[in-house]
Amino acid sequence: MMKKMIAAVFALMMVFSLALASEEAAQPFTVYPPKAAQAVFEFEGNPTTGYRWTAFLVKDGVAELKSMEGEYTEFEHEEEMVGVGGLYRFELTAVAPGETIVLFHYGRGWEEEDMITKPYLVMVLEDGTMEIMDLEGYAPMIGAVVTVNEDGSVLLNTETHGEVIARFPEEMPLPTEGENVKIWFNGVMTMSLPGQINVIGWESIAPVNARMGR
Repeated sequence: MMKKMIAAVFALMMVFSLALASEEAAQPFTVYPPKAAQAVFEFEGNPTTGYRWTAFLVKDGVAELKSMEGEYTEFEHEEEMVGVGGLYRFELTAVAPGETIVLFHYGRGWEEEDMITKPYLVMVLEDGTMEIMDLEGYAPMIGAVVTVNEDGSVLLNTETHGEVIARFPEEMPLPTEGENVKIWFNGVMTMSLPGQINVIGWESIAPVNARMGR
């Protein structure tokens, strides 16, 4: 089974939108589609190897996947050929204004780690169209939880940025002190010391993924 994330959308997404207003800030992202109420994602895969593509939305109610397993079509091939592989097709439809992340995992159900994970930020606008941005250049932040505060902020000791304050929305469950976590955010971190990020979604990564709803 794919990994499932505890997730929600944070209230300060305006910071991200403003950053994208400049051409320099927008360059790291691939925007797809320009603006539409539906989007189609297609990935090559070969289920005969045990690897399959699956999809997951970190927040419900913003967009909807037609199928979390996608629709698989085998490539054309000679009748006697086996193990050819094919194409996984996922349809995403806007539901209501807001933001979420859609994650596409390529992995084996019995293995803990996926071979490939593709994250996309989905912003549904007031007119019912979507802006979808490839977050491949913005890997999740990994670290250990040092303290958990009543205001919904968590102090992390991260692998890449030292101490970081992660701010969680009110409705999102918090990790516990000492827990190792992977946190998805929009790539924006303040220049303060320590730096601060706004959490979109998170998952526990050790010793097992106990907070993923398995």
